[in-house]
Amino acid sequence: MEYLTLLAAALSVVQADQLILPKQNTLLECLVEAQVPIMESLSTGWNQTIMPFNLRAKYTPALLAIPESVYHVSAAVKCAKAYGAKVQARSGGHSYAAMGLGGTDGSFIVDMKKFKLISLSNNIAIIGAGVRLGDLATYLHNSGKRALPHGICPGVGIAGHALHGGFGMTSRMWGTTLDHIVEMQVVLADGSVVTTTASQNPDLFWALRGAGSSYGIVTYFKLNTKPAPTIATYYQYSYYSPSIDIRTKTMLAIQEFGATLAPKELGLRLFFNNDTFQVYGVYWGPKSKWEKAIAPLLTRLPNAGRVPSVPGQEMEWLPTLIRLNNGGQLEQPLNYDMHETFFAKSIVTPENDLLDEATVRNFFTYLATDGQKAPVNWWIICDLYGGTGSMVSAPAVSSTAYAHRDSLFTIQIYSTAPGQVPPYPQGGYPFVDGIVDSITKYQNETVFKAYANYIDPTLTKKQAWDLYYGQEHMVKLNKIKDTIDPTRVFWNPQAIRA
Repeated sequence: MEYLTLLAAALSVVQADQLILPKQNTLLECLVEAQVPIMESLSTGWNQTIMPFNLRAKYTPALLAIPESVYHVSAAVKCAKAYGAKVQARSGGHSYAAMGLGGTDGSFIVDMKKFKLISLSNNIAIIGAGVRLGDLATYLHNSGKRALPHGICPGVGIAGHALHGGFGMTSRMWGTTLDHIVEMQVVLADGSVVTTTASQNPDLFWALRGAGSSYGIVTYFKLNTKPAPTIATYYQYSYYSPSIDIRTKTMLAIQEFGATLAPKELGLRLFFNNDTFQVYGVYWGPKSKWEKAIAPLLTRLPNAGRVPSVPGQEMEWLPTLIRLNNGGQLEQPLNYDMHETFFAKSIVTPENDLLDEATVRNFFTYLATDGQKAPVNWWIICDLYGGTGSMVSAPAVSSTAYAHRDSLFTIQIYSTAPGQVPPYPQGGYPFVDGIVDSITKYQNETVFKAYANYIDPTLTKKQAWDLYYGQEHMVKLNKIKDTIDPTRVFWNPQAIRA
């Protein structure tokens, strides 16, 4: 069955490469003539189909293609290039800034949701660009007790996630999602279909792993899987109404422990808002080993008000993923229907220049004052990312376009409209900016970065490029973009060469 599927894919590539565009007057006519499945504003279900995950970021595309084959993707891109349309692929539609809808009105969207193939052979997974993380995790485990490192939100699509990083609770042990990519099939800006690996089209392979949405539409991935852990230990410690001093000491303790002592098998997260302050995570192994691994942290954490709400619970692989998703199911519907109204930003902190006590205290002081009167609901997650033995840090910084190898924390700042419905309060933007400033401007000699999968649409192009990729990476990224997409067919407001 797998052979037949791959043979069909190969034949579709041949057909796509042989496509000659029909002589039509408009993009719509070109797509219709090429028999590309499309939706337009008068199509049934249009409004629901273009509904973004983030209702704060509503955009109206010019047209929407929903391809069912590589041929359709190639034809769609060729038509778009011929008629000057800007193209953006959508995988899961989970982009914080709705970049899967172009990040602005008038884009031509290629929705990859029909590319749902997953197969597993010799521990290599073949994954269609429309697969969601929950479905992927379930299939890999049920088909061969295999797994991949990836995020914990099951509705996220594999393509955007993997092409810009892919961090999750197993990443310190296994690396990021993109570190496991061994091959991709890609439709380029001229509609040609190529395969890219470390040895075949290596510059494209480099750029796609970190800045993928700027260079083409990936139709399938091949990823090297890992044996799923047979046992995991979930843990959680809560603080009730902690003072600024307790919060500061807790974060500094995690920072010290994470940088020098945390084993790679330990996933660790600090979560807090106005009402909750928790340290939790997963040790990928039995409780007896977790107890030894966590002991140095517990000796450093403040005791006052600390309650072990889950003092080490052994679980199997899939139940652990469900627990990390707050009990929600892993399997996802074809038409994703989860929506929120929010604005988010991120801070990635370096391993070689840790947050000092004054900075952390300033951060929590801001939250204790401005956070109490903010016009939005908010929460913050500080994920331990690097540290001694972390496999995220193992590859050289220059090995991929992903630039965050030398980082310790990834801090996600997430604010929502009351009731999760539009409009998002205008006062939320300066409040969230103030959270970032309480760290980055207070400790202003430190070089902080940001995570592209927590994309911030309020950044200028230059700010985004600097924070997501860094100046050295941008030199190479620009050259590759100029070579394979000189007319900027693949575009969003923060794309390379936008």
